[in-house]
Amino acid sequence: MPGRTPRPRDGRRGMTPPRAGGCPRTGRQHRFLRWITTRHPPRARASRSGAHHASPAPAAPSSDALSGTAPGSSLDVEARDRPHRLDFPRLLVFLALAVGATTLLSLPFALDLLPEAALGLVVPIAQLTPLLAALAVRRRGRPWHRALALTVPSWPALLITSLAAITAFTMVPLARVLIGLGAGAPPIAGPVPLTSLLLAVPAVLVMQALFAIGEEAGWRGWLHDQLAPLGFWRLSLLIGGLWALWHAPIVLALGLTPRGAVSYLGTIVAVAPLLAALREISGTAWTAVLGHGLFSSVRVAIEQNVIGPVDPGTAWLLDGASWVLWLAAAWMVLRVGGSLAPRRSAHLPLRPAGR
Repeated sequence: MPGRTPRPRDGRRGMTPPRAGGCPRTGRQHRFLRWITTRHPPRARASRSGAHHASPAPAAPSSDALSGTAPGSSLDVEARDRPHRLDFPRLLVFLALAVGATTLLSLPFALDLLPEAALGLVVPIAQLTPLLAALAVRRRGRPWHRALALTVPSWPALLITSLAAITAFTMVPLARVLIGLGAGAPPIAGPVPLTSLLLAVPAVLVMQALFAIGEEAGWRGWLHDQLAPLGFWRLSLLIGGLWALWHAPIVLALGLTPRGAVSYLGTIVAVAPLLAALREISGTAWTAVLGHGLFSSVRVAIEQNVIGPVDPGTAWLLDGASWVLWLAAAWMVLRVGGSLAPRRSAHLPLRPAGR
């Protein structure tokens, strides 16, 4: 009839039946909408009539939610910057630069070209070599201070781990002293110079911590992140072994006895997991710097000013007990400190990836 709009047939090609209150779709529109809905399913939403579709199941909490790390925070950014697999060429170049530089600096002492008194000048230079090696091999996409973990992602975590460092590096030497006295080790002759120690230890701590920045920025800063795929314990013990290897040229150049060299290098390996635990929980190498300073000041003051000389058997007993205590302290810091500070272990598992 004139003036009447013909209704489209359901089987008409290129057209679909009109929706209520809408216009008919062409074949091209229908194909486009079908393509969109197959790739992007519509979310459940309330209909115009007020009826609600079934709500989707709540999403499982993410690792950031479980770890207390907010997406986009500095802890989250650092975790995402960590490599997912080992970069062996970069790691080998770093190790060659750090150990090679220390070896070259040790040669004058091994060849009797420099007196032992010159160590006070050479050792601080050697301590900078891990930092310089890390700067040389780091990826240029990250700021250097972040690549070396010299930022502070969380001040509460830094405070908690600093207290844990002070506690651990005081209690372990005291426990060693008690074990030694219990094993029959003689105390030092004369009273303990307590007043002198209280005045000297803070100054030595500050000096040793400043010198330790170069070491910790390389070992517990850059290398810690690069070995993250190994898991915490393999990572920390491997860094301890490499740290001992880095110390070996100076130890050999100084002509330490075999027992003295094993004791010194073994202690370095044993204390490495504790320094790694402090760095891992806090997210910064500054806690490892503090721990290194305490290791070279408070520990030395306690161990060398309470017990006198001991026989080789007792010395081995004290060394073995100390190594166990350092590892136990690392385990305790991970458990206790990790529960108090913003957790980061979701980003660095205790076991290697894939196990």
